[in-house]
Amino acid sequence: MNNGLLNNLQLYRGRRFSDLVDENMISNALLTKPHEVSGLLSLVFGTKDDGVSTAIDLITGGLGKTMIIENREYEWSVMIDADHAVNIRWAKANGQEITSANFADATAGLNGAPIYIALEEKFFGPGAILSFDNYNFQVRVSGQPYQDGSAWVYECYVVDGFSGSYIPGEYLLPGRQVSRMASAYEEYSDEEDIINYQTPFKMRNNLMTLRLGYDITGDAYSTVLAIALKDPETGKTSYLWSDYQYWLALREWKRREEKALLFGKSNRNSDGTYNLKGSNGRPVAVSAGLFEQVAPANVRYYTTLTAELLEDYLFDLCYNMLGTQERKFMALTGEMGIREFDRVLKEKVASFNMIDTHFVTGSGQDLVLGGQFTTYKMTNGIELTLKRCAMFDNMELFRQLHPLTGKPLMSYTFLFVDLGNRDGQPNIVKVCRKGREFVQWCTGGSVVPSGYANSINTLRSNSRDGYQVHFLGEEGIMLRNPLSCGILYCDAEDSEHTNNGGIKKGA
Repeated sequence: MNNGLLNNLQLYRGRRFSDLVDENMISNALLTKPHEVSGLLSLVFGTKDDGVSTAIDLITGGLGKTMIIENREYEWSVMIDADHAVNIRWAKANGQEITSANFADATAGLNGAPIYIALEEKFFGPGAILSFDNYNFQVRVSGQPYQDGSAWVYECYVVDGFSGSYIPGEYLLPGRQVSRMASAYEEYSDEEDIINYQTPFKMRNNLMTLRLGYDITGDAYSTVLAIALKDPETGKTSYLWSDYQYWLALREWKRREEKALLFGKSNRNSDGTYNLKGSNGRPVAVSAGLFEQVAPANVRYYTTLTAELLEDYLFDLCYNMLGTQERKFMALTGEMGIREFDRVLKEKVASFNMIDTHFVTGSGQDLVLGGQFTTYKMTNGIELTLKRCAMFDNMELFRQLHPLTGKPLMSYTFLFVDLGNRDGQPNIVKVCRKGREFVQWCTGGSVVPSGYANSINTLRSNSRDGYQVHFLGEEGIMLRNPLSCGILYCDAEDSEHTNNGGIKKGA
């Protein structure tokens, strides 16, 4: 359990006190300061280590990483490195095109002869030094390229200039690549290499509208819940009161919000329309959750988790993407994922003969053996910390079970999230519609959240002995850089523990 943000959380049933003021009620606070209290609720539910724990809402709204927008749809840009390798269409040396039939005998550029290389893009300027799949072989571009159909033809010469130097034909075959190493020029030159630009690719998502409602009877109105929240930094304790049923409804609201932010599947057509319609005939928009936004290339499967697998996987996520000071990941996983993580690290440290120092405490007849790994610092500045996402352990929601343990396969899943910044902005952010971050209202009868009707002049919307409360929110989630996050799924069907094959289904 992580109580680093809010601790000393106490829940108790209580009675309504006569000196209670409206400003101390969660319901009233949400009406007057929706941004502040919504974030507070994210912290409350996100730090409680029970079935209501909402990890995604905690690391976004709970930490103030919320973006307010005016419209239902939102877009963002993902910038990638402008430098890249360019494909070869064909190459000629000594008047002959290099093919799979003759490449073994080719000595392109021997004795200072020109090599003509046709590339898919006009990406290099005069004087650029190009390297091949083996960087030890390099050529220099001479002059401007000319266009031949859809290809650009470059006149090149071997860089080292020695009489016996040439470029092996295997590196000049169609489909091979060249990339820029540098550029070089003679004295009093009037040529120069060109700069390359890369336009960012666009990501797009839409908000979805969540709703929830409940009824309160007149008799149930008197049942309340008191919550004491102590700020560990200031030591200040705040008391927020609500009806017991209201607290339960907030719990359920946060639970459903978490599901949407994690597992939502976008239903937006490419033309901006939606095929799904509600009962009034209007379109129903579903937002893409975090799982759907992770780049497909970063989704992997494992049968047996190992420390080496984690290191290699995270290194792939970081490579050419994150600097060594930015490689701090959080992995959301279930209880089984935490157990597997602890197992592989204990196996790793066992060879160091250090495990007793760390895991055995006490003395004499009071020895205690125990401890659990939650953080792994790897090479190249990579650091991984686990956080349990209680949703992954829900057997009612995830009914595909591991054939050996009978626990949900989802509990073995690792969702790696990069919590750093991109261009000064949080990589993962909760997105809400302005004025509709969290809307609540009631339809009153004999009683409303502020109290009972006590006058014939009190106007209410219906004659019920009670009232109805309604929640509405319009929100989504944004992953600014989907290339720096990833998912590891447990592939139990390929495990040696498949129990005669197949995945055991829950009852």
